[in-house]
Amino acid sequence: MRNNIKKGILFAFIASIISGVAIFYSKISVTKIDPLVLTTSRNLIAGGLLVISYWLFAKKEELRKIKKDDLFKLVFIGIFGGGIPFYLFFSGLKIVDTAITANLIQKTLFVWVSLFAVIFLKEKLNWKYWVSFLLVISANLFLVKFLFSFGKGELLILVATLFWSIENIVTKRVLKNISSELASLFRMGIGSIFLLLTVFGSGKLNILLTINLNQLAIIFLGGTILFFYVSFWYKALKFAPASLVTLVLTFSVVVGNVLNGSFGGIQLRGNEVISSGIIGLSVLIIYFATLYQPLRLKKSGMDKLK
Repeated sequence: MRNNIKKGILFAFIASIISGVAIFYSKISVTKIDPLVLTTSRNLIAGGLLVISYWLFAKKEELRKIKKDDLFKLVFIGIFGGGIPFYLFFSGLKIVDTAITANLIQKTLFVWVSLFAVIFLKEKLNWKYWVSFLLVISANLFLVKFLFSFGKGELLILVATLFWSIENIVTKRVLKNISSELASLFRMGIGSIFLLLTVFGSGKLNILLTINLNQLAIIFLGGTILFFYVSFWYKALKFAPASLVTLVLTFSVVVGNVLNGSFGGIQLRGNEVISSGIIGLSVLIIYFATLYQPLRLKKSGMDKLK
């Protein structure tokens, strides 16, 4: 079990790097393509890649063994994880001033997931986890003091984050019985179909069908990034507690700050550097705590870490 948690943390760390790149790239992309069309086409690319990946590498026979309860959860994940929040997030991303703000709000995910995980999954980790938790909160509050303003764009991103928080809890439950590959396939597959129907209903199908080559290149790269992010994120959830996975994902803020400072033309302030250092320290604490001493999770119908 200890090795599983280590594996989950490694996958979460990889996902955090991809997430930081994804949000930075998305802020650039959303200024060139309609948010709904961008989200839908990008998710279709990711969904297509997940279909290919599942067909080549996963155990396809599990499709015939899905229980009705798990199927309902997978459909829920597709709509409220891979569909609605993506449209909300990209609509908000187009309005906010910088990708740093969007990344910061989205990374409050660990707070909501930890809260829900305690209530619904009965997760209870040791004091080293709580040290990391408080460090990340302090880092975020430090950034909020200097950078944060709250408007319509920020609200849309917050609502999307809450949807994703619920998705993490439902996904953690369903991953007890199915593979992460199948769960991610349903997430992006059903989510893409939902978004495609939304495009049709909003009268934007003609925009989707008239995408030029430059836009297609932007979409394909974004979809590929999303494919890798979802794959590693769901693998992390398969092996480690949801609260721990989302805490490690906050490292994407550090990645986003580096990218904005290096390539986004944004001069990083001292508080952003300090905040990034605090978040990096919290991830190191989680890593070494798991490497040398297993984190303990109280069992209540869920995994028990010994």
